[in-house]
Amino acid sequence: MTHPTVLIRHCDAYDAGRLAHILGEGMDALGARPHGRTMIKPNVVVAVRGRYELAHTRAEFIEGLLAAVRARDGDVTELAVGERSALTVPTRFGFHHAGYGPAIKRHRAKAYYFEEYPNVEVPLRHPDALRPYVYVPTPVAACDFLINAPKLKAHAWCKMTCALKNYIGLQDSGHRIIDHDFHLHQKIVDLQEILTPGFIAVDAITAGELTMMSPTPRRLGLIVMGTNQVAVDVVCAHILGLDPHAVDHIRIAGARGLGPLDVADIALGGDVPFEEARARGAGFQLSVEKVDAALRRKTDRITVHLGLPPDAHGGDYCWGGCPGALWETVESLQRAWQPDVYERLRPMTYVFGDYRGAINPKPGEPVIFFGDCACWRGRLNGRVVEVESTYTPHSRIDPRRHRASVDVVRILLRFLWDRVRHWRRPYHRVYGCPASMHEHHVRLAFLGGAKNPYFDARLFLSFTSRYVWSNLVRRWRITAHSHLRRPAPGPQRAARAPLDTRHDLTGQP
Repeated sequence: MTHPTVLIRHCDAYDAGRLAHILGEGMDALGARPHGRTMIKPNVVVAVRGRYELAHTRAEFIEGLLAAVRARDGDVTELAVGERSALTVPTRFGFHHAGYGPAIKRHRAKAYYFEEYPNVEVPLRHPDALRPYVYVPTPVAACDFLINAPKLKAHAWCKMTCALKNYIGLQDSGHRIIDHDFHLHQKIVDLQEILTPGFIAVDAITAGELTMMSPTPRRLGLIVMGTNQVAVDVVCAHILGLDPHAVDHIRIAGARGLGPLDVADIALGGDVPFEEARARGAGFQLSVEKVDAALRRKTDRITVHLGLPPDAHGGDYCWGGCPGALWETVESLQRAWQPDVYERLRPMTYVFGDYRGAINPKPGEPVIFFGDCACWRGRLNGRVVEVESTYTPHSRIDPRRHRASVDVVRILLRFLWDRVRHWRRPYHRVYGCPASMHEHHVRLAFLGGAKNPYFDARLFLSFTSRYVWSNLVRRWRITAHSHLRRPAPGPQRAARAPLDTRHDLTGQP
């Protein structure tokens, strides 16, 4: 077997010209030749100027990639940057605050906001895949050459996020949350069948410690490049001090034959020796605690009761679902919006999974049963309470019909209506598998007295205008392209959708 090559290059500044030179040299050394519809997939989980500035692939990095492609674009028919930001946040909003617009315009590229496009079905062939097909937006299905440009960060759900994990952003919200529970690592590996990247470039100049939304900056001064997702993630895992076998999605991908798990099977190159790269990442702070232990170190105002996930294969904790979302939400509030949130929160109790113990809230303290699988029986505030699980096994979920509501406005209205309808109930119930981080934001704000970022006056107009425009464009495109059906996979890729003679898949007439 030919050992895949991974290049580790030194770069200590976000200078677009210098980045274009380094990234272009990486493409040449790896034999990566952009062609056809070429799309760069960054990580823009969230970006807000002055608030969330460390969570996304930097604009200078994207400009460097665009410039490197343009210098080698003899066979490129379309150059684009595409992404789906975190649930409920319009990708238009994220691109604006990340500063991508000028770079995209300068290099005559397109911006694809995946939630604004119809979805098409892509078959999955591996016998261990969670389901026989998934759905992806049409620009993804039409892509010929994908450049994966993740940000290297810690991750509360997956320990780390890099090339493999960045594929979660290839799906729109409704399909993205399917299997985003204790099946998350397997889902990440399933998504690798959608499209094999032609080039991978990891923004590890400033990596992110502890969280993914509002990470602590860690200067590594590195760019990691390759063409094999597993090999790149293995190298980056070692840089962060992780054993790749202990990161489930890397281990599963390696077991499926998608790449090597041993550094000895990777051809290392570049101008930074592997051991020096590891030394730069020594002591990297990761999120590897369960939410109850993590919050117990921070505050006594949030009590967390953890029950078992609804499936024996889920172990004793749902690493990919609702508990991790609570940790990310509170940490992002503390780091980006309200430094004293842990001191100012009113007492709250959260219950996840099938919990069998006692719940003893203080007078007036809200008790929140969070997620479809939450269930409990007992006495609460002097009343007998029975909370039933509404969890649906993933084998019974049909992506063709399953469309979860992850819209920011609907979530807020649903919460307000629930308060009116069940005002006498001694607890609060939140549905979803997993439930959105915005569900946490709403409860922390209305019940715990925390700030709600969505109500920030400085962002309200920017967010609302892009939210409205994004939904209008989405409705128009879905209506105009309702003729799209399942794509016909080509011989080299699982996702090659046929182009209609009247319209192309990207929604352009």
